[in-house]
Amino acid sequence: MNEGDTGVAEDCDVKVIVDGKEIDTNPFVKRVIAGVVGGCVEQLKGVEKGWNSIEVLIRR
Repeated sequence: MNEGDTGVAEDCDVKVIVDGKEIDTNPFVKRVIAGVVGGCVEQLKGVEKGWNSIEVLIRR
């Protein structure tokens, strides 16, 4: 998100990549992912609300 954005998840570009393959996502899923991840990350110490990108890597 850029400074001055409304914080609305629709403004975010979201990509889901599983085992190196980009997975198609619909607008609802993109909004949910952006809202949940963005909202959680903004609560962490040291993260400002004017962030530009977030990368999350989950391995098992």
